[in-house]
Amino acid sequence: MNVIELNREEYLESVKKIEDFKTLNFSKSALEWWDNYYSWEKFPPLCLSDKKKHFCYLFYNISKDNEYLTIHNIFTPNKYRAKGYAYQLLEYLFSHFSNQNIKRFKLNCVSSSLDFYNKLGLEYWGINELSQYYCDFKMPLLDIKEIPLIVKNSHLDEISDERILKIFDSLKDNGTTLDEKMSEKFEESKDKLKGKYHFDLLLERVEKIKTDK
Repeated sequence: MNVIELNREEYLESVKKIEDFKTLNFSKSALEWWDNYYSWEKFPPLCLSDKKKHFCYLFYNISKDNEYLTIHNIFTPNKYRAKGYAYQLLEYLFSHFSNQNIKRFKLNCVSSSLDFYNKLGLEYWGINELSQYYCDFKMPLLDIKEIPLIVKNSHLDEISDERILKIFDSLKDNGTTLDEKMSEKFEESKDKLKGKYHFDLLLERVEKIKTDK
């Protein structure tokens, strides 16, 4: 297996072969997001490949100040799932960028991905209006295996007051404004989030910032 970069044309040609509608639809959304907000030249998506087939895709970018590596989308067509392909792509991503002075990484994940991200050792600061769970932690020094210890030792004081307020602004409703379907999913996910969901700590930090001003 190799990790390759895809330009826009190569990506389009690749995802045309996806057979399940849900993943195909997701791949189109990722395409539109990159067309509208990011650069195919600067941040081409990564793809796990054996030269003949493409098994998994990952979209990411790095902020101009090297403050954040942001993982935007990672998806695997149905017929290739449960084989560790998404993990291999993330393993490559963290190993490749771990020595480039990037301070932190962040991502939003949906409820159906919680089992996967929980296995990586991730925890969550809240849920946004799109029903996505937010993660924000220090960048590993070497590889993905460091994440559980990074999360265990993490503290919101690592993040600037200004950044904390921006994060809180996107999470402040804490699921209260979700539609009925998304609200049900949030409730169903609470067992998976037990001990891993820290909106209370985020709120506490925000209140402290406001009190100290």
